[in-house]
Amino acid sequence: MLWLQLLCGLLLLNGVWNKPAAQKEDDDEEDCEINAPDTMHDFCCDLHDELSQFVECQIEWHEKIHYTTDKEEQTYMFCTAECTFNGTELLKPNRKSLNLKRVQAHLESELADDADEALLYETYVKCDKHATSLLSHKSVKSLSKRLDAYGCHPYPGLVMECVSNDMILNCPPKRFHDTAQCRVARDYLRNCMTHVKYKP
Repeated sequence: MLWLQLLCGLLLLNGVWNKPAAQKEDDDEEDCEINAPDTMHDFCCDLHDELSQFVECQIEWHEKIHYTTDKEEQTYMFCTAECTFNGTELLKPNRKSLNLKRVQAHLESELADDADEALLYETYVKCDKHATSLLSHKSVKSLSKRLDAYGCHPYPGLVMECVSNDMILNCPPKRFHDTAQCRVARDYLRNCMTHVKYKP
């Protein structure tokens, strides 16, 4: 009887010890979208090309953040995203929502095809809501603390990341840039989206 009690005790302790590791693994999988900063700057679809403001902001923020770690690179990318949205006036003054009328006007001026325009506009609408829903997520709160040091807000980067990811995953086949980098990004995101609980 004593051996049975000891065995139960060991199993219970094993469960307690292993729970944090398992929980961390689940969190890492759930956060794979947020923790994949490289996809934010992947332009793999003809519908979603980089803007001139984006290039200018990259140069500006390279001078401010000389990143050597993944977290520093993520900070750089999120600050670049906010800089880009500010330059195109797509971001509302509260920094937590898009000016969708300006988004629509911008897409009308950039895209010639009505179907392309509608697809990308729907993506922005979806990503506006998705980014807002992520602001209370613990990983975003942690990211926000790092961004504060540079006066940046996480919302614009979350939108840009969501739009980039959506265009990588749902780009019309003939418009997808079939490069090795874009295929790797697409495969990563397909796997990531099987774990993400807050899907866009």
